Amino acid sequence: RSYSRRRLSSVAASIEGRLDRALGSLLIERSDEGDGTDGLSQGLEIMPDGYLVKGKLIFDPCDVDSVNSNSPFSTQLLYIFHQQFRIYFSSCCNLLRLVEVGGVALLTGQVFRRDFEEAIEATIYEVFSLVQLISITWTFTRMYSIIPLQHQWFKSIQIVHKNRRFSLPPLLFARFLVLLLCECLWPAVFCFICYPVMGLSGDWITICKISLLVSLNNLCYLSLGAACALVGSMPYGMIFATIMSQISILVSGVFAVMPMSHTEWLSKRSPFFWTIRGLMKCIFKWSDNYRCVHGSSDIEGGGQCFIEESLVIDQLERRGIYDPSGNGVIEECIALLILALCIHIFICIRCVFSFYRVDWYKLKRIKSSIIS
Repeated sequence: RSYSRRRLSSVAASIEGRLDRALGSLLIERSDEGDGTDGLSQGLEIMPDGYLVKGKLIFDPCDVDSVNSNSPFSTQLLYIFHQQFRIYFSSCCNLLRLVEVGGVALLTGQVFRRDFEEAIEATIYEVFSLVQLISITWTFTRMYSIIPLQHQWFKSIQIVHKNRRFSLPPLLFARFLVLLLCECLWPAVFCFICYPVMGLSGDWITICKISLLVSLNNLCYLSLGAACALVGSMPYGMIFATIMSQISILVSGVFAVMPMSHTEWLSKRSPFFWTIRGLMKCIFKWSDNYRCVHGSSDIEGGGQCFIEESLVIDQLERRGIYDPSGNGVIEECIALLILALCIHIFICIRCVFSFYRVDWYKLKRIKSSIIS
């Protein structure tokens, strides 16, 4: 019996050690509720297979002599960027991700492959469906996956804030650069595979414009997911991201006109609106035409109608989504970039409030002790 107890104790100690090592990489911290902890450790109570294991997560600063909160901005930025990029890159850029993006791009290109030289009214509708599909795909593809990563990052910087390990500006700027570099590559890969497969490989400048617009749309909704991850727990972040993204798609005016005229300004606050508008300007030109029954004989080849006579294009033009006046997408790109920056400004404000947060539990205890 004594041997069994010793063996049971050794098994419990082994499990405790393994859990401490496994959980040592999780930078999680709860608000201090007066349990005597120093703010850099947290008690865990986990039940693995009937064992009660209690451990402490201790966070010791490293490389303090080479970089700290008193170091120059560039030194802190390079150090934090290297650490964040190394962690984030493996989850975003890997072989499985390449197979996913490349496979979906090939499949999409084959499904929408058409002879665009002999376009008809149905061809215009199918191309518009492709624009909607790509925009929706790169709205939700990375928005949900960023929420757990951003939630973990936010918990980790709270620990950094507690000890004032780094300054806040390099932390935020490094995170923005990591998201920008790691996440804007895949929409471009998708477009450079999909459109040549469709048979639109002649104009590479147009494909570059499309890639830029899709990448900025992905950045906007990725930033939206990152901002929603800061509202509280991850489940609430998922729900809040779903609500915000679906509202932005509904108010864009792409699927239906807003019932109230005074709410049209909401569409200009939707990244989905600017993405669809820019993609339509890239794909369709004012000089394009298609075969129709009541075509004009003045157009070369006869039996042709101008693109503006299409019902799909006419509806989009009345909603302000299709603009035949020009082929440039500078306005759309600037609008998407401004929207992404506004979301990141909200993230910065949220982190500033966390950095200088007030310990309300401690104030309540002090007040109660004074009153008593």
